[in-house]
Amino acid sequence: MRPTPPRHAQVAPGPATGAPQADEGVVAPGGRRRTRLLLIAAPVTAVLVAVGVVGLHVVTRPIRVTADTTRLHAGKADTSRLHAGKSAVSALSVTPVAPVCCFYSGIASAPGSRPSASPRPHAVTKATASAAASTGNDGTSPPSSVAGGRLTYSTDFPGNSLPSGWDAYTGEPGGDPDGNWNPSNVTVSGGALHLLATPSAQGGVQFYGNPQTYGTYLVRMKGDYEPGLSINNLAILWPSQQGVWPPEVDFFQDLGGSRQSFSASLHPGPDGNCCVVSSPTQDSNGTAWHTYGVQWTPSALTYTIDGRVWASMSPSSLSGSAQWPSIPMNLTLQSQNQDSAQPSGTIETMTVAWVAEYAMNG
Repeated sequence: MRPTPPRHAQVAPGPATGAPQADEGVVAPGGRRRTRLLLIAAPVTAVLVAVGVVGLHVVTRPIRVTADTTRLHAGKADTSRLHAGKSAVSALSVTPVAPVCCFYSGIASAPGSRPSASPRPHAVTKATASAAASTGNDGTSPPSSVAGGRLTYSTDFPGNSLPSGWDAYTGEPGGDPDGNWNPSNVTVSGGALHLLATPSAQGGVQFYGNPQTYGTYLVRMKGDYEPGLSINNLAILWPSQQGVWPPEVDFFQDLGGSRQSFSASLHPGPDGNCCVVSSPTQDSNGTAWHTYGVQWTPSALTYTIDGRVWASMSPSSLSGSAQWPSIPMNLTLQSQNQDSAQPSGTIETMTVAWVAEYAMNG
């Protein structure tokens, strides 16, 4: 049996941050396109910061998202050709003073009414982390530890099938007639996970082998260049308990197409469609290799790209009856069509070199 397909409400990106222009050459789950009304009375304070695997420090210049051609952890640089574009990314903290409950219109079905399918039975025992993180097919490796956290799981997708503790989604995402997941659109080869899209389906997976409450999650991935299509890529923290939603943490979401920007959002409980806290849109070339991450603690959600903080939010960002996520969550990765346009053949929408999970120290 397959796990429940997530019912993912399409999140309209927030306003542009107005970050300074970078130098020339620097590039840095839903239904039909529905109108979303996101009402957040929230002044955003921009703070320029950078994060390494050993800690957090303030910098005095803009953080620019470039093609990740440096050796972040280990291995050779990625020198793949990038699509044109200019961007800069600055870190920002979402700290509303007097937030107003936000909502999305056009979502007709309640979370409990989304399509359900029983998960594949699996043991309670957690998947075992590698003693030493191995190298992904892009030449990089996950760090063996992060600030405030210890490695609990990592994989670089060896062999030709999903590793133990992973499963592929099947069926239509709740409320999204344009989306459809088919396990045959998920493949593993060449030391990478590949999510494919065909004229009738997309690919999505969940890792259920290491549910955690709090911790850091890293995903090394890239998307394809598909102008004219709206098949978005997402990296999500989803409740590990079957049939439970919200909360939901989308720490990466693009809009498909040329993939030149992305955003993040939190769908807090008890009503995931109310009081959503969404980040401003960030410019970045999503067709190049990047490491997207989130550090989730009782006091903050900190979003990172290639080890740099680009946005964060805290419980003070919530409004009304919204609740900070505090239950075990699983990592999910998915491509999902947000429009009626379909690819003419098979395309690869997401390529994942490795993922890593870290538990909070203490």
